[in-house]
Amino acid sequence: MTSVLNVDTIADKAGTGPVELTKQSAAKAWALDETLYSNSNFVADSFNIASTSDEGTGDMHFNFTNSFSNTGFASVAGSGGYSANDTVNTKFADSTSSKDDVKMQDTSGPTYTDQSVTYVAHGDLA
Repeated sequence: MTSVLNVDTIADKAGTGPVELTKQSAAKAWALDETLYSNSNFVADSFNIASTSDEGTGDMHFNFTNSFSNTGFASVAGSGGYSANDTVNTKFADSTSSKDDVKMQDTSGPTYTDQSVTYVAHGDLA
């Protein structure tokens, strides 16, 4: 027997907020940054990303709409880059509960390069 559940919104029991996930995990922030393709700081699509900040060549911040409860969140960034030598390094030292600093570095040397980034973060929101 199959069932179909069609809803517009799922809210908590009080009807005032989102449903809390228990014994499950979901990304608390994600973004598709298309800087490489648009030659500007451009996020094509995102969740819980208020804005991005260009901090210099190959260095950008993802600024969260809703902050994490602390700096103990886990984030991953990846890129297609300009060449096979391009990788993305997430620098946690400059991250706070309200932003994550992502640096894009060419693996053939210490050169930072602007490139498109796919980003995701997991953790507890404040």
